[in-house]
Order: sequence, then C-alpha cells, then structure tokens
Amino acid sequence: MAFYFIFWDGVGLGKNDPVSNPFLTADLPTIRSLFGGNVPTAKFKKFISETVSLSPVNTTLRVPGLPQSGTGQTAIMTGMNASKFVGKHFGPHPYSTLIPVIKEKNLFKQLHSIGKSSYFANGYPQKYLDFLFGPKGRIPTIALSYLSAGGTLNSHEEINRRSAISADISGTRWHELGHPDVKPITPVESGRLFATLAKNVDLIYFEYFVTDHAGHSQDMAMSVEMLERMDGFLSGILESFDYDNDILLMISDHGNIEDLSVKTHTMNPVPLVVIGKRHLQLSSRIKNLTHVTPAVLSYFQSH
Repeated sequence: MAFYFIFWDGVGLGKNDPVSNPFLTADLPTIRSLFGGNVPTAKFKKFISETVSLSPVNTTLRVPGLPQSGTGQTAIMTGMNASKFVGKHFGPHPYSTLIPVIKEKNLFKQLHSIGKSSYFANGYPQKYLDFLFGPKGRIPTIALSYLSAGGTLNSHEEINRRSAISADISGTRWHELGHPDVKPITPVESGRLFATLAKNVDLIYFEYFVTDHAGHSQDMAMSVEMLERMDGFLSGILESFDYDNDILLMISDHGNIEDLSVKTHTMNPVPLVVIGKRHLQLSSRIKNLTHVTPAVLSYFQSH
C-alpha cells in the first residue's frame, strides 16, 4: 500500500467564472477525468465515484478573518485548531507558541510512533536551505514537522540523484537559483518519480506552494501553468496507481488561486480530493482542516 499526500497551497473552491478562476481556463485532462469532465469549483464541490471523492473542507475554523498558512498548515499537520489557540489566523510561518505543538504532534512524528515511515519529497536550493537555518530563518510548518520527526530536507543533490521532487514540479528555475546542473523534467516525469519514491515508505508527502504564489500575483497565465503542472504530476502518479490498495489525498490550507480578482487569500472552502477504492474511509471523516491528521492516522491503524 502506498499513501500519497499532496499539499497544494492556496487552492480553494472558486466561482464558475473563467475571468477570475484559472481552473476554468487551464487544460486539466487528468483532473477532469477524475470528476466526470468537471473541475473543482464552488458549483462543483462534491463528487463520489467508485475510486474518487471530492468534498469541501472548511478552513476558517470559526475564527474571524482570512485563513493564513501558518495556522492552517498547523491544523492540517497536527489536528489542532491553531487559529483558535492563538486567537487569530496567522502566517505564513507558524506562530511562536505553535512551534512546540508542531514539533510534538505533527503527522510525521505520530506516524513514526505507530511504526510507519514517511518521506517529505521536496528538494530545495542551497540558498534557501542556508536562509532557513541562518540567523533570520523561520522554518515553515511542514518542513519543521519533518525535521522534528528526525528527517532531513533535500537539496539540489537529491534532485539530481532523482530521490527528490522540485518544489515547482518541473524544476524550470534551478539555473536562476544557482544550480544550472539541475535539469528540468516534465510534470508527468515528476509524477512518475514521485510514484517510484512512494514504494520505499508508508506515506510520501509533497508540498506544492507555487499555487499560492501564483494566486497572490493575480497572474492568469502563471496560475494556469501551475495548475497544469499539477495535472501532469497527477497523470504521472496515476499511471502506476493501484486503486485497490493505494490512496492519494490532496488538501490545501486556504483559498487563493481560485479567485484572481483579489490579491489576498479567500474564505472559500478548499477541495479535498481522495483517490483509491478506500477513499470514503478518509473523505467521510474530514470536514475541516483539523480532521486531516486524525483521519490519516486512523486509516493507517486500520490497515
């Protein structure tokens, strides 16, 4: 059994408006094939088939204001209502009082406590790693979770050894980041690599944050490209996907890219996508961000 966990940052369920919602403009054959020809929107937010479910997940957690990455990702990774704990939505980095909670209660660490292995597959430029661990660095929630569970972050070296995935899926900017030796690959090839790496662990995790960046830019062309990369990535994964035994879960922390009429995050629910014949064992349990980690742990404990 392989468990694929894909976190795509800043992806909500937006209006059925091609002017503001790139989901309606992008070429997304894989996503459309999963949902009977549709893409996730506020109008099309629920779907169930034999192997796939799509459902809306609340991100506001009964706390006023726009959801933010620091508290939203903490909720996903720990099961705690981080926004309520600190009294507000906060981001992009975790609030200071959340750091001990993340270190102790994160999904990776809880998986290890029940004898399950995990792998955070993202690879990062050396400049970024130097910044993270430098005097002014603030480690994001997912990376902090993995490090506190005993993991190490991948660099360009793991990308070149094909044991890590570029954070933008295709690796088109590595030459600008000081690593001209890292060659781009297609999204489909990146998905195939992710599927290969998944065979070595119980849960494999990929964080795709460029969707949030594209949303903040309000750039339709960039947003379309980032969504199309994810579609190709999924295509590569699903080529060898075992629908009887494997499971793939996709979730976001807040909306953004689905509404390019605004530069900020949105209060829209986010799409929960679960693929595999056992999809309802997860999707039926996840109604808001705090339900993700408990549902994943329960899934592993029952299989």
